[in-house]
Amino acid sequence: MTQSKGQGRISRRGFLIGAAAAAAGAGGLAYGVLQATRGGAQRQEVPEVVARRIAQPVPATDPLSSLWGKAEEVEVALTGQMVIMPFRREPAVASIRVRALHDGSQIAFRLHWPDDSHDQLSIRITDFRDACAVFLGPYPAPESLWFMGTKEAPVTIMQWRADWQKDMDEGFQDLEVAFPNVTFEYYPPLAKGPWPPKPQDYPAGARIWLPGWAVGNPLSQPEKATPVQKLMGIGPGTLEPFPTQNAVGKGVWQDGRWLVSIGRPLTAADDGEIPLSPGKMYSLAFALWMGSAKDRGARKSITQLGRLTLEA
Repeated sequence: MTQSKGQGRISRRGFLIGAAAAAAGAGGLAYGVLQATRGGAQRQEVPEVVARRIAQPVPATDPLSSLWGKAEEVEVALTGQMVIMPFRREPAVASIRVRALHDGSQIAFRLHWPDDSHDQLSIRITDFRDACAVFLGPYPAPESLWFMGTKEAPVTIMQWRADWQKDMDEGFQDLEVAFPNVTFEYYPPLAKGPWPPKPQDYPAGARIWLPGWAVGNPLSQPEKATPVQKLMGIGPGTLEPFPTQNAVGKGVWQDGRWLVSIGRPLTAADDGEIPLSPGKMYSLAFALWMGSAKDRGARKSITQLGRLTLEA
């Protein structure tokens, strides 16, 4: 990408570096919070969230639980993502509302935002699903932590996916959902069984013909224990799932909005996962993907890097 000589020449690499620098400057606001009051929630430009301690188990898989009333709700502004392609120049929605609770052994967040379309399929190449994520890192932290962590300071990310939620609620969503008249090449012993066969119907010896499932690709698993994937980041483009997938959650769409709960144990199960302790502070951010706006990968709405405090 260039401009005329009189305006100066900008290379693509220079543009990306400049965008990163601008974003880092924004990240410099990480621990300064601007607040106002609207609709009973504190309006924040940078997340400043307190996880209240409760005596009951946290409702990590129930976003409609009355226990969420024990936590203060904050409304956090979202911004676009202009560092890694594909870009999002403006946020898909203006803000996301957040509550947090912990019970001394687990922590849970509830996120909610307006969404008229609630996209839950990712089968066709034109399908994009809704999703949200919680980003946790050490505090205090360098500004570079905002760029998906560093080698010296890995971050833990918990991403809830609407398509995984639909798989859990309604059964595995396969090709016939998007293409009712699709023709299948099937495993002959299943010819007399339910049609079309589900991956779970295939005997273990035949699953080598379903390579994504056979090699353990988490995106290819037809049977899901949770709609939340726990990931580690050490920089842009480095996300990988942790060996132990013990994050849980649930998403419910009602009255034109998503309500999503996401939780995990306070203790770290794997190397690189950030452990959490009551009375301590941690770096925090949130991300949102809107399927109707064709969000995927780096194309997302994000918050600034803020702070999480676990009540002692």
